[in-house]
Amino acid sequence: MQKVNHEEYKKECEVRFNKMTDAEIIEAFNKQVGNTGWTTSRGIYLSALHKELDNRGFDFSAIGTSNSLSFKNKVILIGKKVEIDAK
Repeated sequence: MQKVNHEEYKKECEVRFNKMTDAEIIEAFNKQVGNTGWTTSRGIYLSALHKELDNRGFDFSAIGTSNSLSFKNKVILIGKKVEIDAK
């Protein structure tokens, strides 16, 4: 089994998210909804996703704070506000 370089993977995730459109960021978030599995790599991925939501100036108060995010519900983006998808 190959050892993952966590700092390298973190940077890779940050670069990948930075290149995505707003719609792609929301899609990446929604793909995580309902996933209860946990690994260090997933934690790094979700942390980078959280950071990108913040970097873009999104209001994600409906799903989290500066310290945490909830992946209980899918979301939509209305302007710069992340809202729970009512569908």
